[in-house]
Amino acid sequence: MITLVSPPLGEGQAGFDGLTAAARRTLGSEAIVIVFEPGTRPPVVVAAEGLAAGELAGLERGLSDSGEAYLQREFEGVLSAPVVHDGERLGAIHALKRDGDPFENAALIANFAVQVAIAFGLRRRPAATTGALAPERDEMLGELDQLVLSVHNLEDLSSALAGVIAPLFDGAISGLMVADSQRNVLQMIPGSFGADREVAASHQVSIFDPRSNSARVFTTGQPHLSNTSEEDAGIRQEYVDVFGIHRLLTVPLRQVGVLHIANKPDGFTLADVERALALAPRIASVVELATTLFRLRRQQRLEGILARVAVAVASGADAHDFLVPALQELCEVTEASLLAIVPDDGPPILARRGERDVVLEQTVLDEAGDEPGIRAYVIGPEKAGDPGWAAFYVPVYLGRQRMGTLAAYRLRGEPFARADRRALARMANLAALARATERYQRQRAELARMQERQRIADDLHDDVAQILFAAQLSLDAILQRGGLDDDAVTGIARARGLLIRGDTAIRTVIHRLSSPPAADIGTRLASVVSSVEDEFAVAAALVVDDDAAVRARELPRTTSDALVKVAREALVNAAKHAGPCHVDVRLELAPRDRLRLVVEDDGCGRASAGAAAAGDGEHHHGLLALRRSIREQDGTLRVTRGHGGGTRVTASVPLAGAPDLAAAPREPTALA
Repeated sequence: MITLVSPPLGEGQAGFDGLTAAARRTLGSEAIVIVFEPGTRPPVVVAAEGLAAGELAGLERGLSDSGEAYLQREFEGVLSAPVVHDGERLGAIHALKRDGDPFENAALIANFAVQVAIAFGLRRRPAATTGALAPERDEMLGELDQLVLSVHNLEDLSSALAGVIAPLFDGAISGLMVADSQRNVLQMIPGSFGADREVAASHQVSIFDPRSNSARVFTTGQPHLSNTSEEDAGIRQEYVDVFGIHRLLTVPLRQVGVLHIANKPDGFTLADVERALALAPRIASVVELATTLFRLRRQQRLEGILARVAVAVASGADAHDFLVPALQELCEVTEASLLAIVPDDGPPILARRGERDVVLEQTVLDEAGDEPGIRAYVIGPEKAGDPGWAAFYVPVYLGRQRMGTLAAYRLRGEPFARADRRALARMANLAALARATERYQRQRAELARMQERQRIADDLHDDVAQILFAAQLSLDAILQRGGLDDDAVTGIARARGLLIRGDTAIRTVIHRLSSPPAADIGTRLASVVSSVEDEFAVAAALVVDDDAAVRARELPRTTSDALVKVAREALVNAAKHAGPCHVDVRLELAPRDRLRLVVEDDGCGRASAGAAAAGDGEHHHGLLALRRSIREQDGTLRVTRGHGGGTRVTASVPLAGAPDLAAAPREPTALA
């Protein structure tokens, strides 16, 4: 970019470097030249891009001598537009090519000429008309500064801006577009031009869009006005129709975005441009400050929601009681239309906001069910009035076990912010922990119930049954002493018979209380895990797949006993030999209609087969015994190195009616 002369364009007004670069790119030209024609004096090249210094000097001399005819002689392709203000020609803008190839978007050179005319016109305005806003307008902007602290979103800010701008421009409506530097787009914020959220969200344009007035003002840093917007090739007509725009003034807000002011009754003038440019720095600062405050408030709300969920999980509250309200809050804060936790083995937990799109919602839920992993994408607006949509998926894992997917989508073609994605990922982790805690609490409650049943059985056996037995002995002793009449003997015999019946009934109850159902392998595993935790002070976690728990009811008692025995032996071995570690116990369904028990620790593992044979004969013998008991149930037992470097014990047995299709090869007795 070469700037030879830069006429004063008003305080805060940028030069032509952005305009010439944008014009060169839009028109597909090799060079852009802006010429100022100061009355009777020779024309002055104000700015040029794409020409060497020698070419530029020759161009200035040629324009002074021959005018624009010089360009026609020197360049094969010349596209020019006059710079006119109030019917007076102030100069011209020229797009140049050394070959004769056609220009791109040729009609748009007129829009660049308008922007140059505005800059030249502002230069010609008397100094008395420029400068700060009137005191009452400064007071209004001061009120806007205070309002920033009370509004909570960009829609409220848009309404506040409209209230300030309308009186300054005879009741004109306004719209604000903010720049997303990561995606290189300008996005209309809700409330702009009084349109509803979906229509405002549909106005999203690339900053490189040659036919967008918003993009052109943002990239050039120069304002633009059109009092005949319906006929302007440089303004997207679909948005002219949707927003009902007849006249449009657009000014840049530094790198924040652009401000639109539309439909002033008597049309826009240079005085309006000057007023809008005086407003622009303050509005840009207000938008930047408000955006920062909104982001901080949003982050605080997200942290508060997640903290409450974490406390609820730690307190053992029912997951459904706190997950649903938390999801609804997250839905509001992240401006999601749908937020759902989709388990792999159950119905989804849903939170919604705004109007439902049933088809889109089902699409998102179906994608979540397909285990998409961590995934985010945006479908941008395809036309005016179509807001587009964005989706985000994060898997729900507990340790290495997948439990489902957390899915979110919003009816707006704007991706979820990084803070939103982090919060949703943390929510997925908390949801997994909540479900595991709920299972653990349920298993602990079942274990407590079993222990209470056993305590009652013990008390009945040790106290009531012994008393009844002692009473029988006492009656027997009375009968043996003799000397009783027949009625007394009959009464004592009847009482003794009742005591025997009571004793039999008590012992039946004792047996039932102390014998849990054989098929309840989940409860039995919970009891084993709890007892090993208490006995050896080892951290262990149990996860029983719901489908596996249901199918386990088909197992014979002997098979359940064998699996429980494997679980206890593997847990004890980990506690004794793995060093400080964490142990995971999982019961799950396996292919070919089999049930699989996995006990895996993250400890130091076994050093070698020789060491196991020479130094741990008890462990070696126990492993053989376990393998033998599992084989008796047509199952297999494998001992391998775990994912975390520890030991992994896997027992697999066929379910009822399933043939044992898995081979049972010879396996090592200890880890290599």
